[in-house]
Amino acid sequence: MKKLLGIIVLGLFFFNPIFAEERSEIEIKNGIFLEDVKAFGTFNKIDTAPLGMFKTKDNQFVQMSKYSQGKIGLIFVQQKGMLDKFPENLMLGMGYFEFFYMQQLKDHKKDIIAFKEKYPNIGWTKTNIKKIYGLNKARKAMRNALGFTLEDDVQEVLNTYYTLSQLFSLGEKEILELSSEEKKLLKTHSKLSKNLSIVKNLVKDKNEQRISDKKFKKEYSKLYKKVNREIKKLEKYDNYNQLDKFLNITQEIELSNSSTLLSAYNLADFLLAEIKKKDVKKRFKIDLANADFSNFKENELKLLGEASNTTKLVKAKKSNKIQLDILNLENNNIPINKILDEFRENSLDLASINFQMESTASMKRWARKDWANAWRTPIPEKIDDTSKGIMIDLSEEDVESIKAQLSIDHYKDLLNLDMAKELNDNVQDIQSSIDTSTFSFSYGLDNYAQFLGDVMNLDIKNYADLTALANATYNADWSVEEYASAYQFNVDAINALASGASSFDVAAMADSIGASLQDTADTIAAASAAGISVDLEAAAAGLGYGSFADAVAAYNAANGTNYTEASAREALGQ
Repeated sequence: MKKLLGIIVLGLFFFNPIFAEERSEIEIKNGIFLEDVKAFGTFNKIDTAPLGMFKTKDNQFVQMSKYSQGKIGLIFVQQKGMLDKFPENLMLGMGYFEFFYMQQLKDHKKDIIAFKEKYPNIGWTKTNIKKIYGLNKARKAMRNALGFTLEDDVQEVLNTYYTLSQLFSLGEKEILELSSEEKKLLKTHSKLSKNLSIVKNLVKDKNEQRISDKKFKKEYSKLYKKVNREIKKLEKYDNYNQLDKFLNITQEIELSNSSTLLSAYNLADFLLAEIKKKDVKKRFKIDLANADFSNFKENELKLLGEASNTTKLVKAKKSNKIQLDILNLENNNIPINKILDEFRENSLDLASINFQMESTASMKRWARKDWANAWRTPIPEKIDDTSKGIMIDLSEEDVESIKAQLSIDHYKDLLNLDMAKELNDNVQDIQSSIDTSTFSFSYGLDNYAQFLGDVMNLDIKNYADLTALANATYNADWSVEEYASAYQFNVDAINALASGASSFDVAAMADSIGASLQDTADTIAAASAAGISVDLEAAAAGLGYGSFADAVAAYNAANGTNYTEASAREALGQ
């Protein structure tokens, strides 16, 4: 079974807009603003939690919050080095954090009221308010990692965290033997990542006017030396050496230009994460291939499917933000595209950067071919479905048409995002300067998208759906460490069966998208456990087998098992 996105890191990527409003000297000294406190929310008791998250005796908010505080210390402090082995603990910790945070709002209610009344002369409230501000940033990062916002219902958030923890607990864990050199690389990379994050957060504070110029310059110089010291230890590795060259270029950016400097560190952080995936060996392997989902209820399977889809959207948003950072750097004469191409020559996978922009001056002169070349994600050029008598074979001109349209529409979507609105006004001018009347689009995006939907039995109506499909198909090299996803087919199939779709049609859908026999078997077992009827003979026929017995024989051959027809029916809940 496929594997997909897993350990959710807390230090997530955020685009930081340039604040048009100038802060007063006292506000900068405080480092925290009235709108920060308004974002804290208000105290509301959480009296309900997923069954199994707390001990039976802890059934009131006071008891649950006290228990949560202890668990947070255990998971994130005492056992923080084991989170990559036990991602289920990370998910639980994120759930416990919701209770801990709400208790902090209760404990510091007076501080919050006094802060609002006295602002900006906040006096004695500063320490506790800054603490809650930091906690709320962490809560926001945790929620955002799974597509939630601070406004989303806490019960929905808790149910997702807990169900994912149950999913990860099913994984088979294997300790991987690392050489002394591999251990050294892992340790040095961790130090480099930590120090780079500290510098990035410092630049972020400067960009948000939370620190004075004098203090920023002093702290920046000191902290960057730590980054430089760690990366020099890795210069024998090509990608780290390339990152070092990029960081040296960032030092040419004026410290007063905090927006550009922040974009540079956002990109450096992104590149370091990509380098880790390629060059740093993991200590543990977590395999969900043999996980038993029979105990998951239908609503839990549906929740896993929704979480999978949301995670793809989160990844897409991160990609969009990085692309805007690239545009910001190109506009400030930093040759980012050249640098990225050098990383690609080192075999670094930058597939998530599906659209590569240049400076606004260059993009205003782009012709159709330039827009097509800017689209970095491959698209299917030929599809045959002889069973339906359908075939598509795109010409080189068709492919260029589709890629150019994808680039133009994607660019327009980027500029509609809130995070783009603070960029220089001339960025917006590109949109109005795009003259598509001179472009000959021989094949329309919507037609192509609808065709793929018909062939693959997927709900694809327009170019936006096509883009999502392209990302999912060609840009989904995700490990279990980052999350889990292969369950969307299972969930969709179960929902289809529950809605009255025939077992033959659902199995045919599985066959058309290349789902394995194991995927199909898991789906049938989960559906049966949820009380949904599945016609095994019809399902076998939909998969292309003459009978259910033939499908069992094929499963045995593929997996080295020895199921009889009767025992297979029993294993599938029938």
